[in-house]
Amino acid sequence: MAVALGLGLRRCRALIEAGLVLVDERPFPKGGLLRAGQHVSIAETVEPRSSCPALAVVARSESYAALAKPAALHSVAGRGGSCLESCLPGLGLEGWQLLNRLDYLTSGLVLAAAGDGDAAAYRAWQDEGLVCKWYLALAQGAVPDLEACGRILDDKRRVVRVTDEDDDPLRRTWAKAVADVDGKTLMLVRIFKGRRHQIRAHLAHAGHPLVGDPVYGAGEAGGLFLHHWRVDMPGFSTTWLPDWPGVDPVQVESVRLAFPMPQDD
Repeated sequence: MAVALGLGLRRCRALIEAGLVLVDERPFPKGGLLRAGQHVSIAETVEPRSSCPALAVVARSESYAALAKPAALHSVAGRGGSCLESCLPGLGLEGWQLLNRLDYLTSGLVLAAAGDGDAAAYRAWQDEGLVCKWYLALAQGAVPDLEACGRILDDKRRVVRVTDEDDDPLRRTWAKAVADVDGKTLMLVRIFKGRRHQIRAHLAHAGHPLVGDPVYGAGEAGGLFLHHWRVDMPGFSTTWLPDWPGVDPVQVESVRLAFPMPQDD
């Protein structure tokens, strides 16, 4: 594959993981076999970013800010190009620190804290189950309401594995159906303390991978349909809807209110 693209192995792996390598106009999975006569291309030119993309501060208090991260942007430095972390000074958040990360392909809210004390308070609230994160996700098939309890084994490889061992209740994934979308299901998902790829892995393990997921699903064109929509924590709450077609905010909110209270889970 690297020879066909004329790229180095590391760059090629990064493009495949991002779902940008196409074989016969379809995303090419890691470990797939390339046959003679197949057409290999890159979905878009991926060059290091010389400046920050269009970013916005959705909400801000003296201690916390919620930032709108678009898809196809890294949360933190270390992968080349720009990242959300490097854009903080340009957003008026010089010296602030990120509190959570989103996968490269995932869009939505990323939180930042003004100082070490604010970051410590956030971590303490997380341990108490007082930080509630809500995601919107488009999953394959008709998905029933579910609570995914399996502990995720993360050995720092590209794919995490869901085990049969029950995880800490704060590390579980709760999901409810919002609407049918052409045979797929728009889901509202709630987590408290997330692990890497938690929602993507749990839904795929349940037989309903997310649309556009190049790691746990088929990697359909159009990007990964996973978006961090809302966060609730002491003294701070905000939302940011994705620009997906067919997302009704009133319907989403009615499903959120139907979730059991955390103490009832």
